[in-house]
Amino acid sequence: MVLGIYVVKEHLLPILFAFAVIMLLLVLDTMLQAADMILGRGVSVRVAAELFFLHSAWQIALAVPMSILVGSLMAFGRLSGDNEIAAMRALGVGFHQLLWPALALAVVVALALVWFNDRVLPDFNHAARLLMMDIHRKRPTVSLEGRTGVFIQDFSNYHILIGEIEGETSTLRDVLIYKYDASGYPTTIRADHGELTFAEIRDEAFLDLRSGTIDRVDEASPDVYVSGAFKSLRMRLGEAGQKLSRTVSGYRNDREMRVATMWDRVAEYDREAAALEADGNARWGAFTRRALLGEKEEGGRRLAGGPEDYRYVASRARADAVLAGHKRRQADRLRVEVHKKFSIPVACLVFVLIAAPVGLRVRRGGPTVAAAISIALFLVYWLFLIGGEKLADRGYVAPWLSMWLPNLLIAATGISMLRLGRRPG
Repeated sequence: MVLGIYVVKEHLLPILFAFAVIMLLLVLDTMLQAADMILGRGVSVRVAAELFFLHSAWQIALAVPMSILVGSLMAFGRLSGDNEIAAMRALGVGFHQLLWPALALAVVVALALVWFNDRVLPDFNHAARLLMMDIHRKRPTVSLEGRTGVFIQDFSNYHILIGEIEGETSTLRDVLIYKYDASGYPTTIRADHGELTFAEIRDEAFLDLRSGTIDRVDEASPDVYVSGAFKSLRMRLGEAGQKLSRTVSGYRNDREMRVATMWDRVAEYDREAAALEADGNARWGAFTRRALLGEKEEGGRRLAGGPEDYRYVASRARADAVLAGHKRRQADRLRVEVHKKFSIPVACLVFVLIAAPVGLRVRRGGPTVAAAISIALFLVYWLFLIGGEKLADRGYVAPWLSMWLPNLLIAATGISMLRLGRRPG
């Protein structure tokens, strides 16, 4: 018991020191990134302070595992450098008796971080995004930030689905638009690229599209389905100012939801995607019956199995498949976020497992060497995490594997080093 308390005390000061330094660096980085906004847009000191306070949540979530890694390296390095570990072994104290208190401390920190990531971080992220939208209310890309993969209905008669937003150039990619007219038949517009612009004098919003297609039902003859292509197209969406610049308090993206909410949303997306896929299969089945058996739809409006019938069914099936794919990807994004809320806190334990054997070899390297090793280890961890997230979002890797693989690899490395280094020199 006394030994355990001693080991925990040896870890606390380095961990707190590392946490303070890492938080300072993250805050300074945030201040530098926001300097142009604060100085150029006349943001008050109070609003700037509120923004930095709201950003502190994700900084804490990132700094805690890093500080555990740095602190454990420093603590085990000092114990080894002062020959305390050698003295304890001479008294019959095994290294595992020094490791368990550090792991217990990491477990407590990890549990607290799980609660923080689920209960505090989403609300802070939500408030921070809303505040940023208020500050950037006349910047379209910021107003649409975090709304990829869901239908935007801010403009009358338009449902807009955006696949990706490039923040630096304000370019929209994989744009899908449903335009609803009085005829009751929606016009489907797809474009590879687009850009949302404003006419500030008239307070209007325009969507400039490039490289796309337009599919619609002929109003004069509903049996005819018209399809066309365009190189460029400008669409007037309507009034802009109030719709895009106001704070949308009811909407939350994947980083602003709690775990329970995300699981509910995942189930909803899966149900909707399955329904869309079933509808597409049913349409093709009905088309096949009409083509082979001469069946007609109710009212006999469409030539059974003819070219016009095929084009209509194919277009509807493509639209349903695109939407179902978006919903599947959105469900995967939420699954990634759920696993991330647990995998990052568990990294506290993993970092102790790798820090213990590495710290024994660092010995008297001090904070500088510990910081350098920690940066290298955390960089590897973060590259695996970010890369896995990108692959999972695109459906190439299972969401759980993308978030837990870095922990598994580092834990396996740490355990192997502990087993091989039972008798360090």
